[in-house]
Amino acid sequence: MGIGDSLTKLFWLCVVCVLVVVFGLCGWIYYQSSKIDSLNAEIATHKQTVTAQSGTIKQLKADAEYNKQLTLELSKAESEARSKTDGVIKAIPKQVKASNAFNADAPSNVIDFLRQ
Repeated sequence: MGIGDSLTKLFWLCVVCVLVVVFGLCGWIYYQSSKIDSLNAEIATHKQTVTAQSGTIKQLKADAEYNKQLTLELSKAESEARSKTDGVIKAIPKQVKASNAFNADAPSNVIDFLRQ
């Protein structure tokens, strides 16, 4: 065996090592590429979910504001009704309040009517 044969074997060994490294890197790049593709698909799914949830949140906020306004209107109407009732009660003269008819029980059909 001469020096030429040793150099040829060393050359082929280097070529094989380089090929193994190149194919290894190609496999790693392919794996990373498929991993990136699957992550991009997952990101797209998350974007759709976030968009849907944002729409739901906006609708819930609008509903909450509408309910708040309705509550305020009902509270105002109830307050006005109480004021009117208090006004009617205060408008009853003391003589009427002291009379027997004012302090007597009302007929049951009148009480039922008023409860309705």
